[in-house]
Amino acid sequence: MISRHRASSVSLTVLAASAVALLSGCAADPVAPATAPTPTFAAPMLAASAPSAPPVSSSATERVVTLGDSLMSGFGLSPRDAWPLLLAERAHISLTNLACPGMGFVVQGDCGTPYAGLVPAIAALQPDVLIVQSSSNDFWEDPDEIRYSTADTVDSLHAAAPGARIVALSTIWNDDPQVPDDTAVTSEALRDAVQAIGGTYIDLRQPLAGHPEWMQDDDVHPTARGQRAIEQTVMSALQEAGVLP
Repeated sequence: MISRHRASSVSLTVLAASAVALLSGCAADPVAPATAPTPTFAAPMLAASAPSAPPVSSSATERVVTLGDSLMSGFGLSPRDAWPLLLAERAHISLTNLACPGMGFVVQGDCGTPYAGLVPAIAALQPDVLIVQSSSNDFWEDPDEIRYSTADTVDSLHAAAPGARIVALSTIWNDDPQVPDDTAVTSEALRDAVQAIGGTYIDLRQPLAGHPEWMQDDDVHPTARGQRAIEQTVMSALQEAGVLP
């Protein structure tokens, strides 16, 4: 997520092959059920959380991968406070979080790649459910480029993990009730792309709006309380859509 004045991003070059090897490696062994998920890092700013373990009695647990930006990575907080890990703990699912600050469908984030650069990692992980979120990092990019890059990336993700149910989430803004028009551009681009491949689109609205106390001092990234608000919104939406029980 970006501020109202576009933030510059420090780009770190990450080779795709290295990402695949390291990300798939950290996803191999779930942590013990009694232990909280402990994130590991494939490269600076490229985080893949160790899958949270299912209950011992579970005979089959869906493997979930999340792909997004700094809101999804829990920027400024302990990685355990990121909403995907909170979701995994509450829903008892195996989850790997492939979120990188500054990243979008068009914009390269701190990992040196847009979302498309993590397609090989998705192919290595072969999730049952892939949750992808559109990002405000793409604000002010050319709308046609946003639509093209989004559609092309979603097609690549679908081809890389054909057995995965792809679930798309709308762009989340900060606490300001005045949501930029760019939010509709990025959200609708992902909606159209995921519906074209038979996936599921979910409009989360704006779970942070009207709650400045849920924002960090930069007014860009949510606090731990804000992350919990996002998790609760996503959890309810996934249950309503039949993605989670």
